[in-house]
Amino acid sequence: MINSMPDWLLRNLRKINEDSLHHAFLVTGKKGIGKELFINHLGSLLLCNANGLRACKDCFSCNLESFNNHPDCYELTVEEGKKLIGIDQIHQLREKLYESAFLGKNKIVLINKIEKISREGLDSVLKILEEPPKNTYFLFTTDFKNQIPGTIRSRCFDLELSLPSEDELISWLKDYSREEVITAANLSENSPFQTKAFLDNNLTEVRNEFIKEISGIIKNGKEISSISEKWVKQRDSLIIKVEWMIRILHDSVKFHSDPSINALSPDTDNISRYLSENTDIESIHFLISHTNKIWNAFSLESNLREDYQLNSLFIDWENLLGISKKV
Repeated sequence: MINSMPDWLLRNLRKINEDSLHHAFLVTGKKGIGKELFINHLGSLLLCNANGLRACKDCFSCNLESFNNHPDCYELTVEEGKKLIGIDQIHQLREKLYESAFLGKNKIVLINKIEKISREGLDSVLKILEEPPKNTYFLFTTDFKNQIPGTIRSRCFDLELSLPSEDELISWLKDYSREEVITAANLSENSPFQTKAFLDNNLTEVRNEFIKEISGIIKNGKEISSISEKWVKQRDSLIIKVEWMIRILHDSVKFHSDPSINALSPDTDNISRYLSENTDIESIHFLISHTNKIWNAFSLESNLREDYQLNSLFIDWENLLGISKKV
């Protein structure tokens, strides 16, 4: 059960004081940094029979095939057919937590993406955190720290994971060349697991098609409906495409501030430069805000129609940035 972890995640373990472990951890950091992997590893260490955050590798806990099958590990996820973790799931969890641990040591609660808990459920979680069961540790992650109620955050140890260095990333992705890793990292906001996904799934073709489609929207605004329908059907690459849109806008702001700046995203710099030279900064900031809202909605898997949201976003891009509107 105790698996090896990338070096940058192991470094983050040193931020935890073994002599005074907090009963709840809120693990944050860039999307794709490995938050879920980190809390699984931390949880497995807390269930090991050895003292402190060290794995003995000999006890029952360490030798389980799956950490999630441990009788003292409770993982909450969204039930099939639902959008959020409901209050009934929290009530069921609460009953179990006040019982003795099966193996007589610690109990672990894992909730990846705590923002997936309903408002009523969060209120119930807060009550548990205010009077936590003995020898019980809560391990939460979130991509949206600011959306988590302050009452929850104040009762957790806030652990923000730091990104890997360039050398650590290259070493971890040793099956790819240095140049491939650096290029993919630049297009993935230096997020390690998004960089890996870019390389593993050969997203270069997806990226090239994205550039053609965004250029078309800006040039003439044609085929907006068909492009939005296509993106929604290609769900695996939808969020990263919206992230690339945000990157183009941020780069245009940088070019607006300093036109002499060196290449930021070589394959889209021409688009960003054009926007910086031909669009007022207020419009660009408006689009950054709108595009971020769409990214948040898609990441949270809200009930909003994705095709309608994309259509609205593309129309704003074409209206505010489109060449045809400036002629």
